[in-house]
Amino acid sequence: MKEHKAHIDTLLGKYKSEEFIRLIRKWGKDLTQKIVLKTDLREEAFGEDEILFSLSGKNSIFFALDIAEKTVKTAHYRQRNKGFLHKYVAADVRELPFTDNCFDIVLSSSTLDHFTTEYDFIKSLMELKRVTKVGGKMIITINNGWNFNFYFLLKLEKFLRLKSYPVQSYSPPKLKRIIKTSGWGIVDEDFIVHIVSPINTLLIIMRRFVKDNFVDTIAKRFISFAKFLGRKKTKAFTGWFIALECIKL
Repeated sequence: MKEHKAHIDTLLGKYKSEEFIRLIRKWGKDLTQKIVLKTDLREEAFGEDEILFSLSGKNSIFFALDIAEKTVKTAHYRQRNKGFLHKYVAADVRELPFTDNCFDIVLSSSTLDHFTTEYDFIKSLMELKRVTKVGGKMIITINNGWNFNFYFLLKLEKFLRLKSYPVQSYSPPKLKRIIKTSGWGIVDEDFIVHIVSPINTLLIIMRRFVKDNFVDTIAKRFISFAKFLGRKKTKAFTGWFIALECIKL
C-alpha cells in the first residue's frame, strides 16, 4: 500500500506525539490492562505523530476509529507491519458502534474540532461519554483559539480554500462550556505543542530541496524553542492545542 504524503514534518510529528503521550502519562497514568479508544487514525496512518504505536506493549486493548475507510486501511497496514493487533474500524464518532460503558479511557487528539456545528461537537462528546465506563477518563485536545498565530493562519487557509475539510478552533472558556454541557467533568487543563505556524510547511518544503541533516538541525532548534514556550506562563497563547483531562461522572 502506498504511503500518503505526511501532513506534518517528521521531527515536529515526533514532538507532537511526545506531547500527547506526556499527558497520558500525567493524567491517564498506567494503561496496563485498560481498554482504550482513540477517536481518529490520521496520525497512525500518515505521520510520525502517532500515539497508539508508542503506547503498545502495556497489555492493554486498543480500539480506534476513523470516518475515512482509506485512513483505517492505511493505519491497519502500518500497525500490522509493526506487529500490533489493535482493532480499527471505519465509523462516525457521532454514532459509535460500541456498547455502553466499555472503555476505560478515550484519547481524542484534535478530532472533534472538525465539525461545522456545535451540535455535532456535543453529540460526539455524549457518544464518547456513553461508551466510557463510569469514572473513566477522556483526554482531549482541540485547536486553541487563543493561539492568535494559528487563528489567523486558519482564517487565511479558509479564505484561500486550502483545506478540503472543516477546521475549527475554540477558546478555553467556550471549550469548557461545551464539555460541561455534554455531561463530562473537567479535572485539569494544559496547552501543548507550541509550533509557530507556518514552520511545519516550511520544513516540509525544505526537505524537497535540502539535505535532511540540515533540515533536522533547524527542526531540532525550533523544537527546543517550542519546549521553552511550553514552560512559560504565556503557554495558553502559544499552544497549538488546548488539552483537557475529563472524567465521566
